Order: sequence, then C-alpha cells, then structure tokens
Amino acid sequence: MYAKTMKEKGVKPEMELYHPGMFWVFQDLMMGGMIDPPYDIQFVMGFQTGSFPTPANLLLLVNELPPQSIFFVIGVGHFQLPLNVMSILLGGHVRVGMEDNVFYSRGRRMKNNAEAVARIVRIAKEMNREIATPQQAREMLGISQTPSQY
Repeated sequence: MYAKTMKEKGVKPEMELYHPGMFWVFQDLMMGGMIDPPYDIQFVMGFQTGSFPTPANLLLLVNELPPQSIFFVIGVGHFQLPLNVMSILLGGHVRVGMEDNVFYSRGRRMKNNAEAVARIVRIAKEMNREIATPQQAREMLGISQTPSQY
C-alpha cells in the first residue's frame, strides 16, 4: 500500500478530494493510522468528475473537514481565481499556476506561473491575509524544515 510506504519514508501526503465521497477514503486512511495530522486536504474543483465549483459546494466540503486539517482549493480553468479568493475568505490556502489554468484572463495566456502567484499574493494582501514563508508553510504542514532528498 502506498500510504504505508509513504509513512515509513516520512512522506507527508496531500489528499486531493474531487467530490464529497472521497472523504470515505481519507477517513479510512486516517482511522487506519496511515496519515497523521495536520491533514493536508486539497479540494479540486472545476474538473469534470469533481464537485461543481460553487461557493455552496465549497462550503459543504470545508464543513466536512476533520479537526487538525489544513485545506487548499484548486480551481481548474477559469474557476481558479474565484475559488482561490473563496478559499482565502474561508481561511484556507490556494494553489495557482499553469498546471490548472493556462489563462490569466479571458483570451490572454499566462506568461508563467510567477504571474499567477503574484496576482494571488496581491489579492491576499489586499484582504489582509499574510503570505506564509517556506519555513512557516513547513511548520503548518508538520513537515521537516529540511527538504527531502528522495
């Protein structure tokens, strides 16, 4: 089982959930002791087999989080920016970049990932949300301050 090997090697998994039914898998891993808190949950929304990307659906997912969870919201395509902002409003974190969306705005491609990061950092700061340093992010996630050599 991958989860057992990851735990043995000290790898902290990120749990990507595409719809509420995936909480069953997460719960099995949690109850089986295969993952430890803080739990890194990433909601992927806007993907064809996932939850439809609405504020109401995101709230339902967030309300299912177990204690000691940190959540991120990944919006696919043109849902990226509105879902990132919603996550910030809810106290969550975000993932941005060209892996999920190649457009900066309608009809204009992103130049690079840095452009998407700069925009969400600016928006977060305007919302009085601090940006974590790499050290702070590692602390929040409960991972070593020394990057893995694997």
